[in-house]
Amino acid sequence: MGRGDLTNGQWARAGAPWCDVPERYGPWDRVYDLFRRWQRDGTWARILTQLQT
Repeated sequence: MGRGDLTNGQWARAGAPWCDVPERYGPWDRVYDLFRRWQRDGTWARILTQLQT
């Protein structure tokens, strides 16, 4: 585990606000919209299932 991994883990665990999403991912509200859409349509559940197999 590198220093970046630890920092990223702390950032995520602290409940980082959506407006703090790195700019390279685009506008935070667009990222949030995609997250919610994937949550509603089951994309995240399918990803988790695949990762667990």
